Amino acid sequence: MSVHPQLWRRCLRSPTTKVIAVIVVVLIIFHNLPLRDFGFFSREKIIRISTIPDPPKHPIDQLIYKQRTRYQELLKRQSKSPKEAITNYKLRYKRDPPPGFADWVRYALQQNSTIIDDFDTIEKVLHPFRQLEPGHLESRIESARRTGSRLQTVSINNGTSLLAGLPILESLKDVLPSLPDMTFLLNELDEPRVIGSQPDKDDISFHDYGRRPSWTKLTASCQKTDNGELEGQQKHPYFLESITNSLDLCRNPGYEDQYGMFTSPCTFVGTEGLVPVFSVARVSTMRDVLVPGHDYHNEGFLNKDDVDFRNFTSKENKLYWRGSNTGTYASSQMKWETNHRARFMLKVRNNTDLFDVGMTAYIQCDWNVCQAMEKALGLPPRADKNASFKYKFVMDMDGNGYSGRFYRLLQSNSVVFKQTLVEQWHDERVIPWVHYVPVTVGLDEIEDLVKFFLTEGTRQAEEIAAESTSWVQAALRPIDMTIYEYRLLLEYAALFKKTS
Repeated sequence: MSVHPQLWRRCLRSPTTKVIAVIVVVLIIFHNLPLRDFGFFSREKIIRISTIPDPPKHPIDQLIYKQRTRYQELLKRQSKSPKEAITNYKLRYKRDPPPGFADWVRYALQQNSTIIDDFDTIEKVLHPFRQLEPGHLESRIESARRTGSRLQTVSINNGTSLLAGLPILESLKDVLPSLPDMTFLLNELDEPRVIGSQPDKDDISFHDYGRRPSWTKLTASCQKTDNGELEGQQKHPYFLESITNSLDLCRNPGYEDQYGMFTSPCTFVGTEGLVPVFSVARVSTMRDVLVPGHDYHNEGFLNKDDVDFRNFTSKENKLYWRGSNTGTYASSQMKWETNHRARFMLKVRNNTDLFDVGMTAYIQCDWNVCQAMEKALGLPPRADKNASFKYKFVMDMDGNGYSGRFYRLLQSNSVVFKQTLVEQWHDERVIPWVHYVPVTVGLDEIEDLVKFFLTEGTRQAEEIAAESTSWVQAALRPIDMTIYEYRLLLEYAALFKKTS
């Protein structure tokens, strides 16, 4: 059947036809745009953020879908003025903010902080000390100063400090005049110090728990059933969903022989008392006050040359890792296979189609144990720290404490696979399945993870790599550490101003 030419031309000129044509063109354009090209406008800068795809079917897609939604909500709900932030603070914590809070908000906004309201980590780490009277806090700090080793006493008076060269003070130098007078204890070690299992003890003493199993000591505060089992323990899902649950020692008794700090920490000088000690990382049952690890931005870990401009699709289709066996002191009396890094090597080293891994040094071990490990795992030559840039996937694992290479890997335009059991200052703002791929301590799923992102998950992998690269530059900057420290110290100082 033919259509008369004049009738056809009238149809093309009709308003309805024009609207339909515009809609079709727009749909075609949006259909062909990659998800990562959509942006979220935040305080005069574009934060890269993926749109939410259609409801997913694969378990990993479901996790990505859920965490992208959480990520969008995190960005959208942040306050945009001191007044709004004060209102949100009162709603969240059911109390007035500490003195100087409005000035802190103005400072954070001036520095284009992506996060204004979500600092629940600070609330979590200071909560145990809110139960103590100021006099008890002060006496415990003084007791720890007398008995503790490798603790730096930091005092701020009239906006200055007599100490020099400490990274935290260098970070805070521009805001010191805005801080109240205070004294705090800074841990010089990578390992946490405050077990806190005797919270009513005022006399603080430190003991060396190194080179022996520490699990029983670290889980002493966990609630146990009548059968002696830990309450609330869980069986991990195959792919990690809740990082909070996976970090919780009390819910995961299987960790006892799977992680270096629990089987034989190289150094562990801690106290069972409850005293505020500022540390860069801790495990869930400990009570250290978390501060940023400035090693992340140290020249040895991250500098201006550590930027990867390779196209993601051109990289090798493998997961890469190099490192030493840190995390444990491996003596003749223990099984070196319980070291979490050694377990990783044993798990994947023979699958050369998916993994390029190597243990490049054997340290913190008796001589005969070091030799046995080298014989079993090999000793490839040391690699350049940026050799990982050639690979689509890179592994990041704890050592004795946190891994200082994490931020460099996040901005390497590769997908970071991360296995960790330590809590850090940034846990709220680095979102699993959006900025990195979380890996269980047991490692059972790691091969399936790599296979997924090499096949049906190639688009998702490219998006995670791009998102993490942008996020380091937006929310994990040195100034973001300063903003966190500034707010932490306002809250900390307020602990000593309570009325008895």
